[in-house]
Amino acid sequence: MDSNVKEKILILAFEITKRNMNMNKNIPITRTFASIMFFVLTICSYGQNDNRFPVWTFHKRNVNIHGLSVGLVSTVIDERNTNTNGIKLELIGVGLFVPLIPEFPTFEEQRSERINGLSLSALGTVCDCLTNGLSIGGGSQLNYQVNGIALATMVNISEKQNGIMIATGNFTKITNGFQLGLTNGSSKINGVQIAFSVNESEKVRGLQIGIVNKTENLRGVQIGIWNVNEKRKLPLINWNFRRTKERETNE
Repeated sequence: MDSNVKEKILILAFEITKRNMNMNKNIPITRTFASIMFFVLTICSYGQNDNRFPVWTFHKRNVNIHGLSVGLVSTVIDERNTNTNGIKLELIGVGLFVPLIPEFPTFEEQRSERINGLSLSALGTVCDCLTNGLSIGGGSQLNYQVNGIALATMVNISEKQNGIMIATGNFTKITNGFQLGLTNGSSKINGVQIAFSVNESEKVRGLQIGIVNKTENLRGVQIGIWNVNEKRKLPLINWNFRRTKERETNE
């Protein structure tokens, strides 16, 4: 909120307190003043972001957009504090470059954008975003976290995915849900991986189905031509439901 507006609200609060004391002399000044200040602080905290409706640009910092947010590109280095409640439309996007990323990116603690609804990018987004809903990229996309469904024609990459990922390649640090693609990878997945070639994850709690399935830590079942886990290597079907002693401390 603008400092001038805050100053005017504080002045108004003092005037209301003074008038209230003249009208109600039996009410302690501390209680009256405390009530007014609580009201003022509530307004100030709520108004830290501007509210825009129905169309605005997501390139604007510190804004809540209720409706349609529009822009050209997002990047992981943006620090905008922008919230979209509705549809985010990225007209271009830089998702075609996502397959060229040499290693998994590191995200800051504070999210640049939050989308509650639909995130749509023509070539795919590269965004320090938390999306609650549906994220669709025409090429590839890289998000911090998606709670819902992530769809891309090329590659999906997320720090954390809660829900469904569908793309040629799906890669996360943590997946709680379902991955479907030509190849899938995750540091940890709780759920199901289905690949038309290779599933390769460090830790699996659930089911892997693919031509080749690999994991270093399995509690579940693998179905494919070749299946590898910490216990054994087998064709067609493999499994493990027991903890190995050297891994118990890491569970």
